[in-house]
Amino acid sequence: MSTVDKALGVLELFSETRTSVGLSEAARLLERDKATVQRYLAALESQGFLEQDPLTRGYHLGPAVTRLAMVRELTYPVESAVKNVLKQLVQDTGETAHLTHIQDGGLSEVQIVETTVKGTRVYIDPAALLPLHATASGIAFLSQVDPKQIASMLGRSFERFTQDTPANRESVLAAAKAARDAGFARAVGTFETDVVGTAAPVFNMNNEVCGSIAVAAPTSRYDAPVGQQIAEYVMEAAKVISRIYGARDARAQHAAE
Repeated sequence: MSTVDKALGVLELFSETRTSVGLSEAARLLERDKATVQRYLAALESQGFLEQDPLTRGYHLGPAVTRLAMVRELTYPVESAVKNVLKQLVQDTGETAHLTHIQDGGLSEVQIVETTVKGTRVYIDPAALLPLHATASGIAFLSQVDPKQIASMLGRSFERFTQDTPANRESVLAAAKAARDAGFARAVGTFETDVVGTAAPVFNMNNEVCGSIAVAAPTSRYDAPVGQQIAEYVMEAAKVISRIYGARDARAQHAAE
């Protein structure tokens, strides 16, 4: 790891809950000696990436970060960047792709890009709130939630949309664990008959799962080789969108227990 990488690692210490950090805390979190970390802090402060509070002596993010954030949004808006990822996913898979975010106990559609393939295609209602227990998107999201919290998120209702919809908490937990191990979720006819969903979780700047990206395909165009290829494309797209959102890692560190 270069000196530049190590210095920029200081910026990763800041979040919505940790808005300021002192020298001792930074050294502890970075597992480096104070003299080295002090050089990093001084260098970042000199370039405007950090500012030091004269009273507390703690450091917070500086104006250079705000300036670069504004430049990024002007030149490469998040909405446009995400849509480009979805367009590429549609091009790669030949099927409809959509991005959802968690909202009110379900997943709300953020963006949908339909396939241009003629003939049978999956229609996704932009106003629909996708249920967590019955969709690949929902299972992918739950795969990165602490299992102890899943029960409260699901509640007691397990609405049956098809004969293959998971009917109880145990089956949902099992599906979430399988998705966690595989890196993606697949749901065959659980929400709509003759539709196969493949989804992967998406993470925000706090490295917390915030939604899912998915591909919806008709069963008439689906088989095992196609399914594996779609899964690989979906997982890669999830990594790209997570990076666009500011996530540091492609997958959350918890929820594996």
